[in-house]
Amino acid sequence: MRPLLSTSQSLRLDAFTREMFDFSSDNLMEIAAMRLWQELKQKVIQKKLMESQAADSRELGREISIAAVCGKGDNAGDALALLRHARLEGFQHLVAFIPRPDTLKETAQLNLRRAERSGVEIVRYDTAGEAALSAKLSSQDIVLDAILGTGAHGRAKESAAGAMRMFGALNQDRAVHGDRAPYIVAIDIPSGLGDDWQPDYPVVRADATLCIEPMKEALYMPAARPYAGEIIPVGGIFPLWADAPSAGTWLLEDDDIGNFLPPISRWAHKMQRGRIAVLAGSPSGAGAALHCVRGAAAAGAGYISLYCDEELFSSYLTAVGDAAIVRVLSEKSFFPESWDAVVVGPGWGADEGREKVLDTLIHAETPLVLDADAVRLFAGLAEKNRDHPQFFKAPLILTPHPGEFRELLSFLDEANRPASNNSETVRQLAALAEKFGITLALRASTTHIAFPDGTCAVFDGSAAGLGIAGSGDVLSGLAGGLLARWIAFSRENEACESSEDNTLWHNNLSWAIIAAVLVHGWAGRQLSRDKGWFTPVDLAHACARMTSESTHG
Repeated sequence: MRPLLSTSQSLRLDAFTREMFDFSSDNLMEIAAMRLWQELKQKVIQKKLMESQAADSRELGREISIAAVCGKGDNAGDALALLRHARLEGFQHLVAFIPRPDTLKETAQLNLRRAERSGVEIVRYDTAGEAALSAKLSSQDIVLDAILGTGAHGRAKESAAGAMRMFGALNQDRAVHGDRAPYIVAIDIPSGLGDDWQPDYPVVRADATLCIEPMKEALYMPAARPYAGEIIPVGGIFPLWADAPSAGTWLLEDDDIGNFLPPISRWAHKMQRGRIAVLAGSPSGAGAALHCVRGAAAAGAGYISLYCDEELFSSYLTAVGDAAIVRVLSEKSFFPESWDAVVVGPGWGADEGREKVLDTLIHAETPLVLDADAVRLFAGLAEKNRDHPQFFKAPLILTPHPGEFRELLSFLDEANRPASNNSETVRQLAALAEKFGITLALRASTTHIAFPDGTCAVFDGSAAGLGIAGSGDVLSGLAGGLLARWIAFSRENEACESSEDNTLWHNNLSWAIIAAVLVHGWAGRQLSRDKGWFTPVDLAHACARMTSESTHG
């Protein structure tokens, strides 16, 4: 896991580092520029050289042209110092586009003078003609976005907004000329993006972002994520062990999967692998229940039952009778306390009868995973109990997509909200998770998981193939199955909720949803690479391969 900071926290870390090591702003900028240059060479320029298949890649590398579009602040200083390092290594075609020099911050002015002395070409974009600027920029191989950094707030204005429009023209070139258009690389964060960013704010769309560690939360907001392109961590500048500015928001990585999968002995019988009930499906959404059951089976749950409407019983028995016991849902057939976990909602419908069933379930003590229609039903029940947010007993995981999540946002008291140091997505999710005492996983281009204590985990491993109907149903079944497995493991091993085996999150619900998100994302990427487009059935099979690797003697 990597820590994620808000932009305001990253500014505090900058001040903390300068004070702790007695660095001047120039000292720290020099370190940052050297690290940024090394990553640009290794992760971007080398990639271009490999694509060119040139006979003498070393010499061709020095022929690559690099431009930086600079603003007035520290990002401009970083980019100007980076160009100087490139020039000292023999790169010839380097140019910096700058506003009026006397408007630059002191450290940026200092690095402007150094860049000029080293032979970097300087172009004033506040006086040059727009056509000439566009022509010069479009002829570059790499263009660095160094207009705005983490200190910017709100909508970009004046000269910054004008400079950002130049990148809009470059993006249009990309649409016409493809790979022949300049490769856009943002320094630390795409200009215009910040914790308070809104989708209607102007922002530079980068092909890659050289993000100085600790990474920035704002890059991973679902609506903002496409603007960052490939996110390349740049370390060795700030101390990652500094606790003072830390936020409690973390980026999940593939290597974390093993830490969150429930252990299970190869000698375990079905009850030791967890008992899960699935309440899903309706005549208008029959397929969702099947995918949910497949997800629960992929989790390795030992005893699975699908509770359905009577008219669907025969069809479901034929379709998934080999993976689950199929039963007709009624007060006489279903008892929450008989199960380790229950998944509710995929394709279920949201009529009054369903609401009554859910109301009964949330007043029992069996942990629930609520997805799709059950999220909307929960929002309706919350509205009826608006003055009593703790109106239920069951431990809850909610897995909404953005549309379902919007129905929960009405419960945030925006008028009286406290000041927040977090990005908008983390702020909203954490506030709702704390308000209701639930675990909340927002499924979008990135997945944000918020916990009742206000902490948050973020996963950035999405694949285009996961954008298919049924993918989310597999995830909810997977989460429910892993939850049942964790509860069964805790019961067999007399583990308690406050176990210190994990250093950050300490309960079955947290482990289950994190593991499900990681496995689901891993499987999607594997299938995309190996198969291309895939089905939810393929996805469940790939998830099963990963979850089965947690067995031990």
